[in-house]
Amino acid sequence: MSTDLDSPQEQKRLSFFTKAQAESMFKFLEKVITESKTPFLPSEYAKWDTFNSLYQHTSEIKQALANFAKGELDLRMVKKGATSGNLKAILANMSHLAWQFKVAAQGNFSHTVDFMGEFSDAFNLMTSNLAHYEQKIKEKQEELAAMAEAIKKETRRRDQVEAALRESENNYRNLALHDPLTQIYNRIYFTEAGSREIELMRRNGDELCLLMMDLDKFKRFNDTFGHLSGDSALIHFTQVVQELQRKTDIFARLGGEEFVLILPQTRFRDGRIIAERLRSVLASRPNPAPNAPDPITTSIGLTALASDECQNLTSEMLLRDLIARADEALYAAKEAGGNCVRCLAPAYADPANDPLNRFASS
Repeated sequence: MSTDLDSPQEQKRLSFFTKAQAESMFKFLEKVITESKTPFLPSEYAKWDTFNSLYQHTSEIKQALANFAKGELDLRMVKKGATSGNLKAILANMSHLAWQFKVAAQGNFSHTVDFMGEFSDAFNLMTSNLAHYEQKIKEKQEELAAMAEAIKKETRRRDQVEAALRESENNYRNLALHDPLTQIYNRIYFTEAGSREIELMRRNGDELCLLMMDLDKFKRFNDTFGHLSGDSALIHFTQVVQELQRKTDIFARLGGEEFVLILPQTRFRDGRIIAERLRSVLASRPNPAPNAPDPITTSIGLTALASDECQNLTSEMLLRDLIARADEALYAAKEAGGNCVRCLAPAYADPANDPLNRFASS
């Protein structure tokens, strides 16, 4: 601020300056400083270069402070001086500190500030703490990632164990329900499936047939050609039946050389056709045992069951009765010399099939 009071012009003006004028000018200057809206400089004051300069300087500082209070840091000040310079320095430092905050907000906590006293100390402490917590977070994230990977591995291991257990259970169940030699169903499965098929037949009003089959002269075959050849004969027999059976049929080994075949949704006369076909195809196949001159043959006993026979009997009781009747027919087939089919007619069939012994040959 220039105060050239020694110039002739100022000396001339001061000669007309009164106390009342000075009081008025100071009051006006007070308004400039204290009021929110800066008043315009009256023309009678504007002629005073020093006062005019003071007014402009004060107005700039006031506006700069007002803008600074709003957070505006990019300010332009024309007037020079210690106060303006300090204010500009504050704004420049605050602008730089704001930039440092932006850098920190982007995750870079390596910068420090050393030009704003307590502000610098607070900022540096903040970034130091943030860097420390960031490192802790990274360490925790690494721990969590390691834990997640460990959980994944453990989950995969448990899944593998569970899969192995399920496979083992399935294998044990298959072993429990299948004959180990021929790999067809055994007596346990046949009992479950037979009762289930009878229950379905009862609900649907159908009928089914049951075939009991026995390899002819199997004990003599074993004694002559050995048990390994006997096993081959049993496997050969099951393969022939499996070639001819339908998908819905249930084929099982009851024990030794005795087998059973359930024919769901099959009438008695159709069962006789199927039984005869099985017998004839087996008899036409060559014997798998070395040096065995004759083909393997089978005796078959057939019976049937219809839904109107069921009455109030349970499925288990009906299955036992069905097996007993088929076994009786099988015995008749073996008594007839083997390699034949004997049919024990169900109660609903024509009893005139074989009035002498209740059996009919196919």
